[in-house]
Amino acid sequence: MSESSKIEEQKNKATKTLMTMLDYLGLEATLRIEEKGSKLAIKIASEDAGRIIGRKGQTLESLQLLLNRIMFRGEEDCPHLLLDIDGYAKGNNRGGDHAERSENRADNADERPRRDNGRRREGGRRRREEGEGGRERSGLSEEQLQAQALDAAKEVKRWGEPVTLPKMNAHDRRIIHVTLQEDAEITTCSEGEGALKKVVISLKKD
Repeated sequence: MSESSKIEEQKNKATKTLMTMLDYLGLEATLRIEEKGSKLAIKIASEDAGRIIGRKGQTLESLQLLLNRIMFRGEEDCPHLLLDIDGYAKGNNRGGDHAERSENRADNADERPRRDNGRRREGGRRRREEGEGGRERSGLSEEQLQAQALDAAKEVKRWGEPVTLPKMNAHDRRIIHVTLQEDAEITTCSEGEGALKKVVISLKKD
């Protein structure tokens, strides 16, 4: 298979995978994918932009992380995927005003009727369990958290860019830190305020 044919195949797989993810969340969108240097950028257009972006871009960030993980597991030479919705891409400053308006729409999303196609998970969000002291738990076992840490470390080594995991409590963060503490190429740190913080996994600086 030629390089151009492989790229086209990866484009098709990425757009189909993202469309399935959005469909499960009960969200409608049109997708367009294009090459952006060594990466692939998926342009998303949707009336549900606010809900896809989420509060401060958290939903978009999670979708991008999950999509890259799925594609990377299937094909380790797949380019890094970036999601851009109506001019707002997580991690850059474009479309700031639009992003703010979209996030405000997301805050009020519960006031609007929502579609339910029978396959959508309740609330479009992963259910969480309550941990000790009333703190939210991710619902993942220690083995799953370890696998998540190792997968993220592989992505960081492959693309050279930091990976930010979803917010988690101190117990779950410790599992991530301990899992990667012996990796000579990787460093981890917790960011945020309060009991729930994000873990950022990145390459060690020389």
